[in-house]
Amino acid sequence: MKLDVVTPEGSKITDMDTVEITLPGIVGEMGILPGHVAMMAGLGAGPMLVQTDKGPQLFAISGGFVEVLNEQVRVLTETCEGFADIDADRAREKLVGANTNLDGFSPADGEAYQVALSSVKKHETRIKVAEDGKSLGG
Repeated sequence: MKLDVVTPEGSKITDMDTVEITLPGIVGEMGILPGHVAMMAGLGAGPMLVQTDKGPQLFAISGGFVEVLNEQVRVLTETCEGFADIDADRAREKLVGANTNLDGFSPADGEAYQVALSSVKKHETRIKVAEDGKSLGG
């Protein structure tokens, strides 16, 4: 399968040969293998694990959509960072600020609460991907 990942900043991954892709779906983790049926699904913030012939690669993504058509997988996401590109200490600092911001809202605040919660999830994902990526041998 070929993987493309596009963010508002442009293409992050183009025509990467993959064996399996694990993505953070809206309602849980989803796996895509060769021969997967055509589909389109929403994505949440979380790790994207890409298995290649050369080994696994780990990325942090923050929501969006995935389209599977034939042997092509396209991910449209707000951000996509490889584990080696993440500064875990900086992400921890940002998480503290995001949690402080979230404390100022309640679910009754609607969209403002969801935006603050999304920021927390994004930074938690970045930390997890940075730490887990090291254990993958990266």
